[in-house]
Amino acid sequence: MLIAAAAAAILSPVARAEQLGTYGNTWEITEPDAVESIKSRLTKMDKGGKMKAFWEDYRDKQLDGVNNPQPLPGISKVREAKTWTFDPTYTFTETAKDNLGNVLVPAGTKINPLDYTQLSKAIVFIDGRDEAQVAYAKQRTDANPKDKVVLVGGSYVKFTREWKRPVYFDQRGILVKHFNIQRVPAVLSQRGKQLVIEELAL
Repeated sequence: MLIAAAAAAILSPVARAEQLGTYGNTWEITEPDAVESIKSRLTKMDKGGKMKAFWEDYRDKQLDGVNNPQPLPGISKVREAKTWTFDPTYTFTETAKDNLGNVLVPAGTKINPLDYTQLSKAIVFIDGRDEAQVAYAKQRTDANPKDKVVLVGGSYVKFTREWKRPVYFDQRGILVKHFNIQRVPAVLSQRGKQLVIEELAL
């Protein structure tokens, strides 16, 4: 009985809706189906050769975006040499626990990653559109193959092919923001338990 009552209660709005009847004038839907409209348009484009041109243009723009990323905003050229240090020490603001609730790292703990790992190479930040910076980075990495070049502008694909070694682009400016690098060329390296950033006036 309980199930039947519940079913009746659920179905009663539907039963009442069926008795509403028809009010006002009605017309058949004459608006073309959206999907059919899109298909028709694409067919016309394909017959006129526009579809091929569309996809070729799309491909070219995507490849250009990969090969030539937008330069990072707010990065200027070094005018005067400058050197400063960056302390990579991280302070845990909250207690870190494992899935069982055991304390792994108490809040307030300070950890310097350089106590556990070493930066064995320098990172050279340059604007790949500046010939002087490119020449410096090429000469430096020829002499020090472990050093890594990171672009803030220009084509990393172009230099990777020409130099036959990896060249990188600082996607979304993650590195320059973290190390507060606002001018290039700049070289980041390790000195003891700190990182050193050198701005070079070429």
